[in-house]
Amino acid sequence: MSEFGVRHAVYHLCASEMWRELFEVVSDVKWLLARAQMEPLGLVLDLEHAAGFPCCPHQRVLRLMGQALRMDLHELQHDCRSVPSQLVGRLIGHEAQEREVQGLLARLREWEGPPQGW
Repeated sequence: MSEFGVRHAVYHLCASEMWRELFEVVSDVKWLLARAQMEPLGLVLDLEHAAGFPCCPHQRVLRLMGQALRMDLHELQHDCRSVPSQLVGRLIGHEAQEREVQGLLARLREWEGPPQGW
């Protein structure tokens, strides 16, 4: 995905009400890392923006992701590679209640990390 795509994907998917595609993007570890590397606050704002749509079936998990990363925003500004571990640490207690959180956590746990030299 291009830099423009990474930066504006959430806005355009929300505007088009493409909720399944939106959740695929925001639960993709590579996208999360790319967006955090560009602008950690932008990642949090993207998640909060998407969670603001009552018609979005993923509203609750998007809100949880945004809240989790906002709590660790200072850390993300120093090392954006901590996004997966920050989300796992903050969302682990919600996996029993939220099926979507279970899937997200599984993808985050499978992440082997960025290539060396990243």
